[in-house]
Amino acid sequence: MIYSQRSKVCLVALMSVAALVLAGCGGKANIAQPKELTKLPGTGYQMQVLWHSNGGDGAGKYASGFEPAVADGRVYVANRDGEVVAFNIDNGRRLWHERTDKQLISGPSIANGVLYVGTRGGDVLALDAANGKQKWSADLTSEVIAAPAAQGQLVVVRTVDGHVAALDTASGDRVWTIEGTVPNLTMRGTAQPVIDSGVVYAAMDSGKMLALDLATGEQRWQQTVALPHGRSELDRIVDLDVDPLIDGPAIYAASAGGTVAGMARQGGQVVWKADIAAENNLALDTTHVYASDLKGVVWGISRDNGETVWKQDALAYRKLSAPAVVGSHVVVGDFEGYLHWLSPQDGHIVARGRPFGEAIRAQPVVVGDRAIVLGADGEVAAVRLAPNAK
Repeated sequence: MIYSQRSKVCLVALMSVAALVLAGCGGKANIAQPKELTKLPGTGYQMQVLWHSNGGDGAGKYASGFEPAVADGRVYVANRDGEVVAFNIDNGRRLWHERTDKQLISGPSIANGVLYVGTRGGDVLALDAANGKQKWSADLTSEVIAAPAAQGQLVVVRTVDGHVAALDTASGDRVWTIEGTVPNLTMRGTAQPVIDSGVVYAAMDSGKMLALDLATGEQRWQQTVALPHGRSELDRIVDLDVDPLIDGPAIYAASAGGTVAGMARQGGQVVWKADIAAENNLALDTTHVYASDLKGVVWGISRDNGETVWKQDALAYRKLSAPAVVGSHVVVGDFEGYLHWLSPQDGHIVARGRPFGEAIRAQPVVVGDRAIVLGADGEVAAVRLAPNAK
């Protein structure tokens, strides 16, 4: 077993700090204002809400790792009150509702008919996806703010104190644990581990990406994605809070310190870097990587060389969600509950819709030509973009 002593972690919500700009000698703080939405020209598209349901109180104003999980014709969501809810993916009808006795903060993720959720107290719960009944609970070292990831007989968990742990999916028993270096000052969040072909890819607060053997936790490679720079600790934040994104031989990563990187999956060599600061997950199609940065700018980046193809700043400071690629468009949510649909070719906004009136912070989950969208206060909707009727 690989293990090292736990280190102290100091967490900040970087977005609230970064939004403040000190002006003049009086030290008055001016908060950057979100851009007002303007009327869109006729584009020939409209957003359709296929169904809309309620999944409880959601995360509220708190940062969380809540995200919808989709499998076997169902949508699953969790909320801060310890509830997990299952819906029919076709019509949004509630199938079951189960209350745990924990304060949940992340998930659910799903694998082999089992749901995994994380808690504020440092627990991982395994629930039967058929009915929500608890199968086991495992106590870890600190808060589990990123959804666990499972493959085969192991579920891998990242905790805010820098640990990466693998648990047995049948019992929750610890199989191995490692700890990464945690800077004195980090962002409020962690990236979900990604498992592919027996390898765990873990993005760390130190700005490093780790590739670990799933069975043993042994390190296969380590690569620095972002290096600290600047004089203050705030300037030197390099957290990788974005889930690693894998496609074929490539892996993509992003740092709040100002880097989006394309890397070789074998060995972790950095192929290119773009100067973009992101804490939301990335999205991908055959030609582009898409990112929404800390200022609410959406970027289209070349997969080949990391060059900027386009950027869309009409949504600046609207506290955007991670982008998702739905059909032939890119979609992002904002703090007022709007979904903005962008052209992947040049980033112009094609359509806009509002499935509900609460912030959309979770990355939309793509199912065919639809997106499953989770609101900060627990609303859930299935939406799609359709041509206007002629």
